[in-house]
Amino acid sequence: MTQTRARLTTASLGTAATAALVVGLAGCTPAEGDTAAPPTVTTTVTATDAATTAAPSATPEEALVTAYLDAIVAGDTATAWPLLSAEAQASYGSEATFAEYSPTDGTVTAEEAGQLLAGSTDVVEGPEGAFTLVSITTDSEADAWIVRETADGLRLDDAGVPPTGESLYTWSNPDVGAEDGDVDPVAAAEAVDPAAPARLSFASPASADATAPSVVGYPSTVWAWIDGEPVEVPEPAAAGSGRTFDVPLGGTSTDGAPRGLTVVWQTGDESLGWRSSTVLL
Repeated sequence: MTQTRARLTTASLGTAATAALVVGLAGCTPAEGDTAAPPTVTTTVTATDAATTAAPSATPEEALVTAYLDAIVAGDTATAWPLLSAEAQASYGSEATFAEYSPTDGTVTAEEAGQLLAGSTDVVEGPEGAFTLVSITTDSEADAWIVRETADGLRLDDAGVPPTGESLYTWSNPDVGAEDGDVDPVAAAEAVDPAAPARLSFASPASADATAPSVVGYPSTVWAWIDGEPVEVPEPAAAGSGRTFDVPLGGTSTDGAPRGLTVVWQTGDESLGWRSSTVLL
């Protein structure tokens, strides 16, 4: 896994703003015999150039995720909100709801975002190029973001778990439970049985007496990656009124370092939006 994380500013998203950097010495005319002061040099750097200078290996997708995490760390939901896709925004309904619930709804907290900015990053392409997955793992956190090309440019599918009602999906092995639970991810990762699959279970929307399609979806197919490496996931098994996906873990990591497992699915046949859930192994 390559360390590609570098602190990028929001300007690295390619906005139209430019910055003028003035380098030089200002002073009086040098006295006779003194060495003449070098002339003032003015260089104009575009936002795109700044992104390249700050992190030559960073992709536009990484830059977008970094800007989003920077905004979350700063508590600046007004900056984070327009970085979300229309489908992710629709899951919240309004920017005010996003500002109220996103810190606690299982997406990413300011503390987690700060840690993740210093983590190891993997960037992979989703099925048929539908999205780019940017995943980050640290010793105590793992998370991932789906980045899609939209009519408005690159945007994030980072919808949270609905703030009311029971969670419609849960994890076991690691036993972190619901996405918005308060289980210690490190303790859960330490208890993982590497010989057994990780298990992600979805409750049927019908079991919740829903009158509308589930906002988290009820997938029949999912895709998975461990630290950027694809993992083939078998067809789901029926589990009462729901579906369960078993994700092979392939044993422990070769270097003993924590790993991040991300599962991705489409929220519905009629939606362009995707969702993901990431756990630490």
